[in-house]
Amino acid sequence: MKEIKNATEAFSFNDAFRERLSARHTFSDDLFVHPYHLDIISKRLSQKLTTVIPEVLDEITMAFEENVDIGSDWTPIDNFNVMLKSISRTTSKIFVGLPLGRNQDYLDKAVAFATIASKAGHTIDMVPEILKPIVSWFVMDKGAALKKVLDDIGPIFLKRKQKMEELGDRWTDRPNDAIQWILDLAPPDSSIDNMCMRILFLNFTAIHTSTISITQVLLDLGAHPEFQEPLREEIESVLREFGGWTKQALTKMKKLDSCMRESQRLNGVVIGTAMRKATVSQSLSDGTFIPKGTWVFVPSGALHRSEILYENPLEFDPFRYSRMREQPGHEAKHQLVSVDENNLGFGLGNHACPGRFFAANELKVLLAFIICNYEFKTPTSDRPKNGFYATSCFPDPSKHLLFRERVDREHSSVNRFK
Repeated sequence: MKEIKNATEAFSFNDAFRERLSARHTFSDDLFVHPYHLDIISKRLSQKLTTVIPEVLDEITMAFEENVDIGSDWTPIDNFNVMLKSISRTTSKIFVGLPLGRNQDYLDKAVAFATIASKAGHTIDMVPEILKPIVSWFVMDKGAALKKVLDDIGPIFLKRKQKMEELGDRWTDRPNDAIQWILDLAPPDSSIDNMCMRILFLNFTAIHTSTISITQVLLDLGAHPEFQEPLREEIESVLREFGGWTKQALTKMKKLDSCMRESQRLNGVVIGTAMRKATVSQSLSDGTFIPKGTWVFVPSGALHRSEILYENPLEFDPFRYSRMREQPGHEAKHQLVSVDENNLGFGLGNHACPGRFFAANELKVLLAFIICNYEFKTPTSDRPKNGFYATSCFPDPSKHLLFRERVDREHSSVNRFK
């Protein structure tokens, strides 16, 4: 793992990722020729974290409550779709701003593109190279899919680009969203189509992974409702301590963070991570020979269930990591966003997920809001089983959760500090 974790020319992340996505057919090779979206995620979005939390709170809680009707009686909720709508709307507000970020027609098209691109990438990758263009036309038809959203995003890019050309440095109040970040970083000859595709790729990376992660942790806590009260107590206490929603407050919610990391350990979005492609034939230090063209993965699903690494590895123990952080010298370790060789939820090495800091805070806000406002449980005592497709792991979208309002929700610090 140490030998392949940092992608090099010999073990290429880009080559593996491009093939896994079937990028030429689902997105665009421009993503790899000009990978400036990495700076957008790791720098621009991360820099906005300290100011974006109230914005995320307002949008994600509004989106959640607009898509549910929960009272004092136990009510079945279409968990996956409600999470998908909440995450997609919040992400879109950060990426494209208002009013487009709340336009349901645009949101439906953006989600549909991300969904079909994910499935198409796996499917196209399974067929020989000569058949890929034909299969891609049947399973995706990238041009038609792009055209559906081009009419929504294209005019915004065009209008902003014209304003940049007219005002230059005199345009001092430029919007702070992904459309502007793309315009600032894209090569001068970038087409509107390529810039719109960049937005769709950002949606693809952000929406479904976050939706799957929050759905999984809700299923875990729904099957183990006894853990909801300790989490609620921590959330309420921390919000009172910090006087509201801040980045520091979210960092202090160690049990909440631990719970999400534990759910990710057992139900990660993928069961194989740190994918690389050998660009030359080579041998690892233990003598394993890797022929040129071979893909290499780290079996994260197996590592996360290893009895060597974890006590009772198949048990959902939401405070496993918060207990670890009580050990001297480990206070800042074992966090949800931490990347190490024992927990690979966000990948490993220099290609670990650059958007994990934003995603973690977004999901913490939503989970904290739900826990402090509602009780929830699975209809039976069993946790619904996951499904698998290629290396992807996902919750059963047909399984609902039962929700009801907490009787004292109006007094919660979660709502008082909104």
